[in-house]
Amino acid sequence: MRRVNARVIKSTSVSKSSSSTAIKDDSGSVGDLIYPLYRPVDLIEMSKESTVIPQCIDAYKQNIAGFGFGLQYKEDDTKVDETSEMKAEWERVKDILQFFNFDKPFKDVWAEAIMHREQTGNGYIEIIRDGTGLPAEAENMEPEYVKVSKLGDPVEVTMWRNGKQFKRKKKFRRYLQKINGLKVWFKAFGDPRKMSWKTGQYGEGIPPEEEANEILHLKIGSGAYGEPRWISQSPHMSGSRKAEILNLNYFDQGRHVPMAILVKNGLLTDESVKQLEEYASNLNGVDHAHKWLVLEVEGLDEGITEDEKTKVDIEMKSLADILQGDALFQTYDDNSRMKQQSAFRLPDIFVGRSRDFNRATADKAREITEEQVFQPERESLAFILNNVLLEPYNLQHVEVFFEGPDISDSEDKAKLLTVYNQIGGVSPNDVRDDVGKILGKTVEAFEDEGANIPLSLRQQQTGNTFPIALQKGASPSSEIVHVLKDLRDVLEGMGHGTN
Repeated sequence: MRRVNARVIKSTSVSKSSSSTAIKDDSGSVGDLIYPLYRPVDLIEMSKESTVIPQCIDAYKQNIAGFGFGLQYKEDDTKVDETSEMKAEWERVKDILQFFNFDKPFKDVWAEAIMHREQTGNGYIEIIRDGTGLPAEAENMEPEYVKVSKLGDPVEVTMWRNGKQFKRKKKFRRYLQKINGLKVWFKAFGDPRKMSWKTGQYGEGIPPEEEANEILHLKIGSGAYGEPRWISQSPHMSGSRKAEILNLNYFDQGRHVPMAILVKNGLLTDESVKQLEEYASNLNGVDHAHKWLVLEVEGLDEGITEDEKTKVDIEMKSLADILQGDALFQTYDDNSRMKQQSAFRLPDIFVGRSRDFNRATADKAREITEEQVFQPERESLAFILNNVLLEPYNLQHVEVFFEGPDISDSEDKAKLLTVYNQIGGVSPNDVRDDVGKILGKTVEAFEDEGANIPLSLRQQQTGNTFPIALQKGASPSSEIVHVLKDLRDVLEGMGHGTN
């Protein structure tokens, strides 16, 4: 009778693997505190292990807060003359922003808060008030150490908007920071009540040195805690990470090709079985990726004819067709990357993948992303900055905004300026900002009212040729002459660039 035996021989070595990236649900509340649905420390770890989310977060940091802050008047300064009061408020706001943090620029405080917000859904900025009760200093707080309380009872607050006073009822949360067993309580920014940083209790008899500081909470969503915008992509992030570990193990364990060993009219000897087990167990590291394997077979005598005894055969059938040619799950990993990236609505050029871009498509991608993603984020944060953080200053003339990149096309701008100049639509003051960019310095507008009139129109009025200031009979100052010469060269250069 013919006997057929099947054995599965596999490696008994323990492969290396990453720590679990599963998010544990510890939501709920203990007393007054609310525990987040997703632990911030797990979210931070997952975001760092992703192959694309760190780049997306860096793109948000740089393009939202990385260009710094600018000041502007709330009124249209082309229609309202600048008063001494407006100038004084302008200088005051400049000083506020400059000294809000002594260790780093104020824009870096916001950039770090944006990073925390994109990692965990929550960015916390500690606000410290001066002796007069005005916000004077800002410090970042690590989100993994902060817990949020339930909303308290309504409290009447007084707010200022454009010099007008409003009274509203508002509920506030409290915040607990716990590090190595030490606890510090904070109140929400704008909470008018006094609170102890030791106990988290409100009261009027709290000494000044025990009064709690405030937290400006930047979050994604409207719950007690925010959620990162990529949270729906966490399965892809976990799967992509495991695929990377699987490919990494190829180098740690070597390439073990799966195969089926088919023995006809015989049995593997005990020595051959032992060799197979040792071969699989010791196949670790790339140095062991190639070995010779010798198998010995014993013929079967029972139940077969004499002729069949000589037909012992071993066939090793490879099962490697299901394995990777270069790396396993490459398509899955690429699709996972695109899904994670789509959560941030960022094109490839913002995450360092620009192989398929040319100048036209790159400019259009930057323009759309600036319009649909970064500019709305800047405006949202600028509202918080002006109407929440700086609200106690009761600013009436000046507001702060987040600077953005200049994504205008210089060639298109030159063509438009040339056309406008030809039809009499460009005055010397209209191009002062562009002249400053070309010269690499800030240039002020001409105070002469004639500088606001297009040159071609002035030429028609006077009958002179360009430039008017250089005609005989004119007596301009030497400074204006030099500036107009520079302006002439710039405009002529723009005209030549369109040919």
